[in-house]
Amino acid sequence: MSERYTYLILDLLTIAGPLFLSFDKKVAFYKSYKFLGFSVAITSLLYILWDIWFTKNGIWEFNDRFLLGNYFFDLPLEEYLFFLVVPYACLFIYRCLQAYFPKLSNIKWGNWSHFTMMIFSAGIFVFNIDKLYTAVTFGLIMVTLARLFLLNRKWFRKYSAHLFIAWIVALLPMFFINGQLTGLPVLIYNNTENLGVRIGTIPVEDFFYNYLYMLWMIIAYEYFSSKSRNPSSSTL
Repeated sequence: MSERYTYLILDLLTIAGPLFLSFDKKVAFYKSYKFLGFSVAITSLLYILWDIWFTKNGIWEFNDRFLLGNYFFDLPLEEYLFFLVVPYACLFIYRCLQAYFPKLSNIKWGNWSHFTMMIFSAGIFVFNIDKLYTAVTFGLIMVTLARLFLLNRKWFRKYSAHLFIAWIVALLPMFFINGQLTGLPVLIYNNTENLGVRIGTIPVEDFFYNYLYMLWMIIAYEYFSSKSRNPSSSTL
């Protein structure tokens, strides 16, 4: 098979399992499509704009050898598909944890895990403000979590443990998919704009880029879900 299908195949592999299991009776993920659509659309639009900006400024680039060759605003078609299949898969993991382990919402360390992430991100941001990928990723994590803890701590606590564990679980398929993207490489990074630290072939920022994505998406998902259950509520 031609190498030009590589990124497309990785996109299809990402969505295959979650899509097949979406009709599991306990999870009933297919019933969440309305909220999934809103949360993915908002978050993915922001990430696509981020992606276009970074591509234009040489923070990363794509290797034509592994692409179909269809570009829109400097991004290959496969990259747009990536921002559909990855959030779908990540939200599916989150909903599975909620369905099969509902008592996780009662554990006390949920908010503390994210609070630790906020402090850690603040430190990385302050000492690496000259590295664009590092500074933007950790800066946005810091600001997002600070806002949640200052204004919505009790609301966020209900979802924080499931969210954090979902991110940990999502790292497993991420090692394979991103390992292929960065190992071949399909995606080539400008290492002057990141820490230069890699886990395998994956820049360490990628793991936190995914954390931020899941954070924004799940906040949006739970916000729209809460609004549907109680239209008069004001959660954010």
